[in-house]
Amino acid sequence: MTVDSTKKPAKIYSAMVEVGKVLPVDVYSDTGFLLLKRGHYVLSPDLKQKLVQMGYAEAKADVRALDKPNLNDFSKLSLFEDIAFLQVRVRNVLHRALTIPNLEARIMELTQALIRMAENHHDALVASIFLVPFSEYSVAHSLHTAALLAILTRRVELPPRHREILICAALTMNISQVELQNELYGQRASLNEHQRQAIRDHPLMSSAILREAGIDDQLWHTLVQTHHESWEGTGYPQGLTKEQILPPAHLLHLADITCAKLLPRRYRSALLPATALGQIFQRKDREFDLAFITLLIREIGIYPPGSFVRLASDEICVVTASGAQPREPMVAAIRRGDGPTYGEPLLRDTSKPGLRIVAPCHADEARVRVSFLARLWKA
Repeated sequence: MTVDSTKKPAKIYSAMVEVGKVLPVDVYSDTGFLLLKRGHYVLSPDLKQKLVQMGYAEAKADVRALDKPNLNDFSKLSLFEDIAFLQVRVRNVLHRALTIPNLEARIMELTQALIRMAENHHDALVASIFLVPFSEYSVAHSLHTAALLAILTRRVELPPRHREILICAALTMNISQVELQNELYGQRASLNEHQRQAIRDHPLMSSAILREAGIDDQLWHTLVQTHHESWEGTGYPQGLTKEQILPPAHLLHLADITCAKLLPRRYRSALLPATALGQIFQRKDREFDLAFITLLIREIGIYPPGSFVRLASDEICVVTASGAQPREPMVAAIRRGDGPTYGEPLLRDTSKPGLRIVAPCHADEARVRVSFLARLWKA
C-alpha cells in the first residue's frame, strides 16, 4: 500500500506521535512505502524520532484518537506488541494503585488477558519473558511472574476463581516496593539496613495497600503476604513452616524465583534457562515441591521459546516452540556462529543429527533486535 500520488503528503509532526500510545494515522516514507500502520504502538523514543524524521501522512489525514484497545482482542496487534501494551497497563496499576477507581476490576482485566494469551498463544507468551524489552524491572518481573503462572495453571485443576486470584497476586505482590525493585535492579553493593527491612516488610505492606484500595479477597491477601515464605522455614515475613504454606502460595514463590533467575540485571546476564531450572531442581523436596518443578519443566521446556541455542551446524538459533521431544524443540536459525545475521530466520529441524542442539547460549550471542524475531510468533 502506498500514498495516493494525487494528494500531497503531510509531514508527521512530534505531537502526532506519543510513546506508549497507538498511532492515529498510517505513516509512510517519502517514497510512499508504509512504515507503520495506524493502530500500532510507538514503543520507544527512538521509534518516535525515526517516524517524525522520516514519516509522512496522507493529506488531510484523520488524526482523531483511536478507540481504547480491547485487552482481550489479540487479532489487531502483533503478539509482542500485546505484551508491551500490557507492560504499560501493569505499570499504571503498580504506580497508581490508590488513585485508580475499581482497582480490582482493572487487575482482573489484565489477568484475563494473560489467561487468554496463555490458552491461545502459549509459545509466544513464554518467548515474551525472554525477548520483549522493558523499561522498569519491577513492572517486567511482576508481569513475567503472572504470565508464567498463567502458563503453569493451564492444566491444573483449581477451585473457581483461584487461578485468576493467583495471577492477580503475582501482578500485585510487590506493589509496595516498585521503586526499590527498580533501584536494586542495577545495584551491585550489598543491601543496606533500610533496604533489607523494606524487603522483609513488603509482603505485608503490599497487602495493606491492596486493602486500602478496596480489595478484600482473603486468598489474594494471603498469597501476597506469604509469597516469600519457604518450605525450609527460612522465608519472610513470618517464617512459616511447610505445613502452614498454601500450595498456590508455594507455586507463586516458585514462579517468582524462576523469573528472577531468568531476567538479567544491569550488571550481569540472565541465567541460561537450563542453568536456572537445574538450580531449582537441586532444591526439590527440600525447598520446592517436585510436582511443581516437574510442571514448570514440562510447560516451558529445557529450551523454552524465546531462548537461544547453538546447533551442530554452528548456527545460532532462537527456539520458537516445543517439539516432539524435550531436547528437540522447533528453532529458527539467525546466523552462523561467526557470520552476519541471515536476511530472514530459517527454520531448522533439531531432530536431524547435523542440526541437533549442542548447547544453550546467551541472548547477546544472537545479536539481533526483537523486531527481527517478533514475526516468528504472529497470530
